[in-house]
Amino acid sequence: MSSKPTTREVRNYYDNFLSYLKYDHVRENTRHIRIKNDLKNIIKEGMKVLDLGCGTGITTKYIVELGAKVTGIDISPKLIEFARENSNHENIEYLIHDITDFNPGKKTFDAICLIDIMEHIPIEKIPKLIKNIKKCSHKNTIIYLNIPDARLQLWMKKNKPGRLQIIDEGYSITNILDWFKSIDFELINIKVYGIDFPLQYISYIFVRKDIIYHNYKKYTGGESGGQCG
Repeated sequence: MSSKPTTREVRNYYDNFLSYLKYDHVRENTRHIRIKNDLKNIIKEGMKVLDLGCGTGITTKYIVELGAKVTGIDISPKLIEFARENSNHENIEYLIHDITDFNPGKKTFDAICLIDIMEHIPIEKIPKLIKNIKKCSHKNTIIYLNIPDARLQLWMKKNKPGRLQIIDEGYSITNILDWFKSIDFELINIKVYGIDFPLQYISYIFVRKDIIYHNYKKYTGGESGGQCG
């Protein structure tokens, strides 16, 4: 049984992965177009947004162009250096950090984005990541998660392991819903979609459970004049 990669090994891997990722800045990536369309419907002007695992800053820069102030965090110094040079903006702060032990202090965010990152967190560190997300959120925070479909990940591990990254897990819908439910976030939108073939990626949007029940109470209380059934 092979040993699990150390934090240093993961950092070095993504430092070297820059040679691949930088091409997304010179050629249009269909997946990024899909993600940007999702973000356009979530991010509002004036929001404070946390972009976890921001990489070279492509989505970070797009979020700030929608009128938000963004903090982008990544474990790789090389990716952050590249982001500061190629995806910079006065309303972006880039930080080098492992997102599973990032300490936000008293800072909270209106939206938290996890784009192409959660599958690269080993399962034993997921509880720390979820705890950090809770610390960074407030009662109105929206969470946007985009992740490969677990069925694809499991097939790749069995048939094409050499095409996976240093850590590339397959987390099921049930796993993900349970993890976010543990910090009182409920799913309000889910989409399974493909770019190259069906059943390739899944996007999720979560909000606090209290927001959902507040809206139910408002609706059934007659403030909107609606009826159920």
